[in-house]
Amino acid sequence: MDGVRLQEEPPGGDAGRFLRSAFWAEASRIADLPADEDGAPPGDLVDLVPPGGSFVVAVRDGEPLGCVGVRELADGSVEVKRLYVTGRARGLGLGRRLLTWCEDWARARGAARVVLDTHGELTAALGLYRSAGFVEVEPYNDNPHAQLWFAKALTSGQR
Repeated sequence: MDGVRLQEEPPGGDAGRFLRSAFWAEASRIADLPADEDGAPPGDLVDLVPPGGSFVVAVRDGEPLGCVGVRELADGSVEVKRLYVTGRARGLGLGRRLLTWCEDWARARGAARVVLDTHGELTAALGLYRSAGFVEVEPYNDNPHAQLWFAKALTSGQR
């Protein structure tokens, strides 16, 4: 996408709050999940920050268009969280660009795989994950909102 910059920002900053709230509102509507009072899980503010995590906002001309967070897990995997692209930016490849950023972040930290969980009703996300090489795996967490768990090996022989 021309003119779109990916910039690391705190998930609690203005753009982060806006995008995480929009993500949760849309996911709640599509998947009929209960919405949090503040629009986004507060754990993001602890988990998606350095040194064990990061949060990136995609911005064009000052407008936040998407976001994604990552965090290191105890088993050495990196988990993708809050991948979201606004309606104005959908269909332009931004979701894949954000997902690729996550994989690069994980590789730079020596992670062997990237994992994520999602709800089965989020069909656009499922299509992106599968087309990017993620495969369904057994649950790796107890997220009550997740129905499907995925992993992608970053090194050969892993899954």
